[in-house]
Amino acid sequence: MHRHCQTLVRIAAALIVLAQFAATVCAQQPADTTDVRVMAWNIWHGGREDGEEVGPKRVIDVIKNSGADLVAMQETYGSGELIAKGLGFQFQPRGTNVSIHSRYPVIEDISVHKEFQCVGALIELPNKTRVAFYSIWLPYSAEIWLEGTRDTSKPETMLAACKASHQSLLKMWAAIETRLSADKYQDVPIVIAGDFNSMSHLDYGEIGWDQYDAVIKWPTSTVLTNQGFTDSYRACNPRIDRNADSTWTPRFPGQHQDRIDFIYHRGARTRTVTVAPTTSRVIREHQPRFPSDHAALVSTLRIASQQPPEPDDVALRVVSYNIKHGAGMDNRVDLQRTANVLKKLRPDFVGLQEVDLRATRSGKQNQANKLAAMLNMHPGFGSFMDFQGGRYGMAVLSRYPLVHVESLRLPNGNEPRVALIAEARLPTGDTVLLVNVHFDWVGDDKFRFAQASKLAAHLQAQAKPFILLGDFNDGPDSRTLALFDKIAHRTQKPKNDRLTFSSTKPVKEIDFIFCAPIDAWQVNRVEVITEPMASDHRPVLAELTLRAR
Repeated sequence: MHRHCQTLVRIAAALIVLAQFAATVCAQQPADTTDVRVMAWNIWHGGREDGEEVGPKRVIDVIKNSGADLVAMQETYGSGELIAKGLGFQFQPRGTNVSIHSRYPVIEDISVHKEFQCVGALIELPNKTRVAFYSIWLPYSAEIWLEGTRDTSKPETMLAACKASHQSLLKMWAAIETRLSADKYQDVPIVIAGDFNSMSHLDYGEIGWDQYDAVIKWPTSTVLTNQGFTDSYRACNPRIDRNADSTWTPRFPGQHQDRIDFIYHRGARTRTVTVAPTTSRVIREHQPRFPSDHAALVSTLRIASQQPPEPDDVALRVVSYNIKHGAGMDNRVDLQRTANVLKKLRPDFVGLQEVDLRATRSGKQNQANKLAAMLNMHPGFGSFMDFQGGRYGMAVLSRYPLVHVESLRLPNGNEPRVALIAEARLPTGDTVLLVNVHFDWVGDDKFRFAQASKLAAHLQAQAKPFILLGDFNDGPDSRTLALFDKIAHRTQKPKNDRLTFSSTKPVKEIDFIFCAPIDAWQVNRVEVITEPMASDHRPVLAELTLRAR
C-alpha cells in the first residue's frame, strides 16, 4: 500500500472513532430542560388594602422582583388586568377570585370545577414543552387562625375547620384528572398552586410537635401527594421551621402562623417530561409595606423533556444507627459528632434509634430536625413516650421527599414501642417504605416477639417495597429475626465483622437491615462501621439496588 493510501486509511479510521465518540457524547447529554419560576399568591382584596393605586403597584413590584414566570393568583378582585399590564404578562381570569398570569403563551383554557375556586391554562414554554397550570382557592369551614380560635388539645375541632378544603379539593382533583385524561395530555406535567386554607400533614407530624403543639394528619394535603404530586416547598426545605415556612400571615403576626399556600407538581404520565424543584422560598417583605395578608410562595421548577425512559434501577445507601440520643462514650451529647459519622457514609436513608425531641438530657433539642438540617435530609419522628419535658423515640432521615410518616403502635414491653414507617418518593416517581424499629431489650424475648409479630403481620399486607432496619435487641438466630426472614431478605454482614454492640468492645449482633419483596432488591454490600466514640452502637451500612419494576 502506498504511503498516502495508508494515511487516508488512518484518517478515515480516526473519523470513525470521532463520530462514535460524538454519538456517545450526544447520547449522554442531559435532557432538554428549562427552569420555570412559579408563584402562588393570594394578593388580598385585589392588593388594594394599602390604596387603589399604590397597593397593586406593590403587588407588581413583588412579582417582578421575584422573577416569576407563572403566577397562580387568588383574590384577584378586579386588579388582574392592571397587574398583567404592569408585568407584560398574559392574563387568564375565571370569575372574580382566581387567575393566572403567564410570561408564556396560554394555548388552551383547561379550567374545571367552580369558577370562584379553579382556573386552568395549558402553557407553552419556550422549548415547546406544555404544562397544565392551575390556580386554585379552597374554602374553609371555620376560623382557626385568629388568636383564641384554636385548641390544639382537640385536633378534631381543628380538622373540622378545614373539612371544606378537603372536600373541595377531592372534587377539584377528580375534575382535573378527567379533563386531562385525553391522550393529547399524556406528555403534559401538572402544576397546581394556590391558597389551600389548610395546613400540611408533613409539618404537623410528630417531627413538628415542638413547634405546632399538635400532631394532626391534615387530609387536604394528602389529596395530591397520594396522586404522585410533590410539595415543592417542603422538597426544597426539608427542615421544619414554622417561622420561616409560614405563608399566613405577614400582616398579622399575632395570629397563628401556618403554611397554607402550596405549589404541587407532578411529571407527565408517560414520564417523557419530568418536573423537579430546585429552589423554593417564601416572600413576606417589601418596602415600605408588604401588600398582602398572605406571603408569596415562589418555586423554581426544572422541567425536562426526554425520550420515553426505560425502567430504572435505583441504587440506595441505607444506614441503621442507634445514636443513644447523641451521647457518646465520653457521656457528652454532641449531635454534630453524630452528623459527621453519617456524612461520611453518604446515606440516602437513615433509621435512627434512641432519639430525643425537646428532652432535658439532650438540651431541649429536636434532634431529628437538627440532624436533618445538618445533613440536608427530610426528617420524620415517632415517639415512644413523653420524657423529661419532651418525647423519646426514633427518627428517619431521607434524601428524598417524604410522602407520609406514621407510627404503628406495638404491644408494650418494659417501655411503650412503635414502628416508625416513612414513605419516600424516589426520582423515578415510585415510592418505598422505610420501616424503623427498636424492640424491647430485656433477656426474656416475649415482649420483643409480640412486637415483631404485630409488625410482621402489618408488613405482609404492604404492596410497596420496603426496607426494615433498626435495633432488634435480639440475635441472628432468634425467633424474632426468624419472623422477618419469612417475609423479607436479611442483608448479611461480613462474617468476620458482624457485631454491632458495643461500639468499643463488640460482642453482639443486634442491629439489622432487611428488604422486601426479595425479588425487588439486590444487596451489593453490607458493612459494620468502626466508630467507637459517637454512640454505644456501631452503625450498619447496606448498599442496595431497587430493581426496576
